[in-house]
Amino acid sequence: MPLPSDLQSRLDDPAFWAAYLFQTDDDVDDFDDDDEPGSIVVEFPVGGGYAVVLDIDGCFDMVDLGLRVPGETEILEIGWDDQAHWHPDTLRWAELELIGRAAAVLDPSLAHPGPVLALAGRFVVLDARDDVAAIAPVMAAAFGPPPPGAEWWPTADGWLRKADGRGNGITWQQDENGDWAVDQPDAAVVDRDLYSVRRPGSKFPFTAWRALLAAAEVTAGRPA
Repeated sequence: MPLPSDLQSRLDDPAFWAAYLFQTDDDVDDFDDDDEPGSIVVEFPVGGGYAVVLDIDGCFDMVDLGLRVPGETEILEIGWDDQAHWHPDTLRWAELELIGRAAAVLDPSLAHPGPVLALAGRFVVLDARDDVAAIAPVMAAAFGPPPPGAEWWPTADGWLRKADGRGNGITWQQDENGDWAVDQPDAAVVDRDLYSVRRPGSKFPFTAWRALLAAAEVTAGRPA
């Protein structure tokens, strides 16, 4: 599924990225109820009717991460990022990279690494098993070089500062069903707390997520 035109046209705009990634202190214009901008919804299908969905608030003050399940009209919310009560720590790096590859197979305009990683990377949290030296160049390629004259542009280093859970006890754990959940002992917190709806024993839709990843593996031709 191609990116919505009102999003595609902004991907080369530094002001969009600064607003999208909460890197600007500029006040958002006030809107009347009748002219408040609507949200931008982008879907990344991975095969089998499954898709990852981003719902971007029109004022860029909240981004929802969702899961589309075949045969269902409701999008399952699996994370969100805002500046008040955020819970963005939802994805393993290997999962996002797989989703990016599968989405690019189904829609070559979503070149990989590219917009899937750049837009959804905010929902990744890394642990000590992730190879940051290998991951950073992939994220750098996803963001691409800044346009001439850009005062701010997303970088792999900036992304890593937000995504990096190493050194704070954040770990991904796999259970007997093959489901991955993320956790953090209270005593391990140093300077980054874990905010996730995907903790062990949570109501996260583990079965549906496992099915999405299986569909993505078939589409991409290799597992995460």
